[in-house]
Amino acid sequence: MRPGLFEGCNCVDFRSGSLKRKMAKGGITDKVTLFLIVVAVALGIASVILNIVILSKKTTSTTNYVYSTDPPATNQPNTNPPTNPPVNNPTTDSSNGPTKWTAPQQQCYQVSDTPGFKAAAESLLYGLDTDYDPCEDFYMFTCGNFLKNTVLTGGESRNGTYDMSQANINRQISNTVANLPATASQTEKIFKHVYDSCYASYFGASASISKNIYNDLIKPFGGFPALDPNWAPINKTVLWQMIGTYESSYALPSLLQSLVSVDYMNNSENALYLYQGPLALPRDFYVLPQFLKDIDDYLEGMIGMIQGFKDEIGLNVTDDYVAQQITSVIELEVNLALAMVPDDLMRNSKQQYNPYKLDKLQSSYSNIDWNTYYVYLLSSVDKAYVKDQYIVAQPAFLRALDDILHQYDMSTIVNFVMMRLIQGTSGVIGGDMRSIMKRMKNKVYKDKVYDQSEDAIQDCMESLMVYMPYGMGYTYIKYIQERDLVKADVKTMTGYIINAFVNMTMTLEWMTEYSKEQLVNKKNNLIKNIGWPHWFLDFSPYAEVNSVDPYHYLYKDILSMNQSDYYHIYLKLTEAYQLTENFQILEKEPDRQNFLQSPAMVNAWYIPERNSITFPYAAFNPPYYRLDFPQAYNYAGQGGTAGHELTHGYDDEGVQFGPTGELADCEWNRCGWMDRNSTLGFIDMAQCVVSQYSSQCCPIKSGSVHCANGATTQGENIADLGGQQSAYKGYRKYVEEVRNGVEEPRLPGLEQFTPNQIFWMSYGYSWCMQQSQESLVNQLLTNPHAPGSCRVNQVMQDIPEFGIDFNCKKGSTNLYPSDQQRCKVWTGV
Repeated sequence: MRPGLFEGCNCVDFRSGSLKRKMAKGGITDKVTLFLIVVAVALGIASVILNIVILSKKTTSTTNYVYSTDPPATNQPNTNPPTNPPVNNPTTDSSNGPTKWTAPQQQCYQVSDTPGFKAAAESLLYGLDTDYDPCEDFYMFTCGNFLKNTVLTGGESRNGTYDMSQANINRQISNTVANLPATASQTEKIFKHVYDSCYASYFGASASISKNIYNDLIKPFGGFPALDPNWAPINKTVLWQMIGTYESSYALPSLLQSLVSVDYMNNSENALYLYQGPLALPRDFYVLPQFLKDIDDYLEGMIGMIQGFKDEIGLNVTDDYVAQQITSVIELEVNLALAMVPDDLMRNSKQQYNPYKLDKLQSSYSNIDWNTYYVYLLSSVDKAYVKDQYIVAQPAFLRALDDILHQYDMSTIVNFVMMRLIQGTSGVIGGDMRSIMKRMKNKVYKDKVYDQSEDAIQDCMESLMVYMPYGMGYTYIKYIQERDLVKADVKTMTGYIINAFVNMTMTLEWMTEYSKEQLVNKKNNLIKNIGWPHWFLDFSPYAEVNSVDPYHYLYKDILSMNQSDYYHIYLKLTEAYQLTENFQILEKEPDRQNFLQSPAMVNAWYIPERNSITFPYAAFNPPYYRLDFPQAYNYAGQGGTAGHELTHGYDDEGVQFGPTGELADCEWNRCGWMDRNSTLGFIDMAQCVVSQYSSQCCPIKSGSVHCANGATTQGENIADLGGQQSAYKGYRKYVEEVRNGVEEPRLPGLEQFTPNQIFWMSYGYSWCMQQSQESLVNQLLTNPHAPGSCRVNQVMQDIPEFGIDFNCKKGSTNLYPSDQQRCKVWTGV
């Protein structure tokens, strides 16, 4: 078929074999055979037979030209469904009222039925519900059918497109491990050894492991008071030896938590930061009255766990005695929670940078044995690199902790630390220990529940994601043939989006020329970590992940350990992790290219003290990206993620850090690279977002505490708004420069939607989430991210290009309000 076959249409031939895509720096091209590469990731997208009427004659090519009644696309800046999911196909039938999707004008366009375009269409169709008007409720328009077809089962309290993506990748890695070739590198063999050991532990007895933990980790510190009425109190030195040892060797912080990162004030060095200890539950659960039942359930679960532990090791103590002891521990934990500084108050980094010397710590907080704590915490670090400087993030908590330690007897404090040990190793112990912690985790953190075999895969991968992040990432990425093409494509995409963001900011009237220069300087110094760390090299057999680390022998030793002994493997693993990824960093110069987390994680992050954005390779999967998907889909998903993380560099926390990650231009109460006038303008912009999210009460319109908190979620909301606008403008620039202004072909089964509309629909679909009412309320009260429906509708209403692309009536529809009713985030137009 030649271009122009349909009269009156300015069509271009986009059949496979003729389309080329520019990659990397705008000059490298690859033929459309890229579209035929099947991404070697467990995408789980099954074939769905779409009964869609195509208003044109079929051809033998992979591109069809059809007429439609849709608005023309414009150059103006105006994932994995289950097998055979039931869908409501798009329709122009308006018999059920004005909410049905209708399309206005007639025009010509191309349709591509390449594998990638088909798969992209299938994923969007699984969510699409045209019973909803996109101008009124875009979340339900893109996710309505997903919500109808996704049923929570087995006690799970949430399941969304993001969860599906990570679970699919975990399964893929499990399959890779099961089929490693004989030529696999030592890194892969170590990872396989650990994973197979973890997996097997799910189907074995647990009593002997409980005894090992008791004999190896508890007895050396005087025993467990909750299990011994005749327990002899230990002195303060032994207590802090135990606390330091548990944290340094087993990654189990308790009353305190120490981490190594870049020194905010001198980013040529690393520093040791001291934080308030972690809680088992979100802080609000301990301090707000509406969570009384949840804290009662937590107490009951912990009593049951410690009683079960007691039974497994065969100690002769009554259940009533254990219950009494653990009740005192939870009371202590509640008081610790009350003393902690809430997350929403820790947004001023200057206030969290409080350097102390050891003698000042000891004189200021005398009930803590600082010297013993740090001696055992840093026992494996070369003393030549240990400076007498400790950065305290929350001095107010240390003062409260000092008083709390004076109020409670030693047995309760030791019980608290021991309970943290049991909680942290419950997955290794297995049996009832694992079951109790899993039930609590599902209740609070909304994880998905699987059958036992699937549980073993997902839980082991989740654990190794933390404790062997790079071994897991290396094993995952090595066997993906198109990884370099994907990385180049995402790099090009990210460049377009960063430039679009900067261009947006140049239109701001409240930002002075000086501040704009500083903004560009920060952009020019941004570190972009894409796909995998640079030291993975070329994934050759000689590119050993652990060989670059002076403590690699700790991982290497695991190969010689008995695979049936996951307990000892786990202890070696946590020790290696704490050294290589935490305390041993003191011996190194700061590395702004540090990924910090696994390349196998479906996520992305911005680190202000490094001025770096990181996109793990696992994020390059549906519902965010696939190499052969239309770029409208990819820019909305992965591109929107890139814009989101980039914008964090310019949110209320990011603006405090300069181009290389240092706290910039600090005054007595604040830091920041913007001058005062620009800072006041930024505050006004942020306050608009805060007020809008709070006043509109998203997502639930009834009840007492069912609204997203605009103040708590402001950083994420600003990032959503700035990021998605940048992604859209970046996409339009891509069409202009790479495709010479020619629009992408349409999706089969979604022919009535323009590429611009597909961009917005892909963004909406990426936030589809089936969630229980309890889980949703918990998120509203404890999470810095607003629920998915808010992150779609609230964002769309502040981006006028969305309303233009969907032909919404300005000023009279929810998602295309008048200019006076929307917030302008990082743009002056």
